[in-house]
Amino acid sequence: MKDALADVLRTGRFTQLTSYQRFGYMVGALLILSGVFHGVVYLIDGGAWAGPLSWRKPIVFGLSFGVTLLTITWFMNFLRPRRLAGWLLVGTFGFAAMGEVFLISMQTWRGVASHFNNTTPFDESVFSAMGTLVSVVGLITLIITVWSFVRLDAPASLAIAIRLGLVLMLVSQGVGVQMIVEGGNTFGSAGALKVPHAFTLHAVQVLPALALVLLASESSERRRIRIVGLGAAGYAALIASTMAQTYAGRAPLDLSIPATVLAIIGVCLLVATAVLALLGLTRRSRPPVGPSSTSPVSRSSPATS
Repeated sequence: MKDALADVLRTGRFTQLTSYQRFGYMVGALLILSGVFHGVVYLIDGGAWAGPLSWRKPIVFGLSFGVTLLTITWFMNFLRPRRLAGWLLVGTFGFAAMGEVFLISMQTWRGVASHFNNTTPFDESVFSAMGTLVSVVGLITLIITVWSFVRLDAPASLAIAIRLGLVLMLVSQGVGVQMIVEGGNTFGSAGALKVPHAFTLHAVQVLPALALVLLASESSERRRIRIVGLGAAGYAALIASTMAQTYAGRAPLDLSIPATVLAIIGVCLLVATAVLALLGLTRRSRPPVGPSSTSPVSRSSPATS
């Protein structure tokens, strides 16, 4: 297992840091700490988890933006931009993410809604600024996605996972735009747009993580590609399930037959890919048995003094 971890670090190029990556990782860590801090505040202060005035928003947005920024910063290892381009991409994404989480947290501490709040000119300007910052994040994501299809220095299985994750991240941001158009998080009578929004957003972590585990196994690259494709199909089925539920105007737990079938298929495929990946690591870490395990020294004749 130690060798497998070393291979993950080597293949993922986690030790190769540029100045803009250090900035991205630092800001991402701060955003995650912000989410954790507000989680502690929620445990102390209490209150409802749902609703426009919940501590949920600074918690979820801090964690989500933080993890996403860490992921985007890591992707730079495979896009290999020049330093200026790297700073423009990671730096702009980082500042926009910090601004978004700061404004959401500020409004929550003020005791007012952060989203869709046009109560006062100040609240309206805050929500407008949040929309601008999210648009900047979307633009950077689009640039990185297009770039990944033009040049991506990564093994084929990992490259597929990164590209699919980025495309689904764009889909997530498209759902976010629809929330603004709808004037809230609900489609129809009870469709929760934030559910497909969240599922599509975090494919950019799940699929590359699966590919990294596979790269640490003894599987062939062709087999890794097939397993990543299976995992992507499973994740797509889960997303389709949330989409079917949401755009039918039904609440997340008001399960329809098509959404349930898609969810079951998606979960089964994802579990299967996880098992296959972990089995690959197990086979690698299992010590060899039989004559081949005998060391060269023990097979040789006794040394003479």
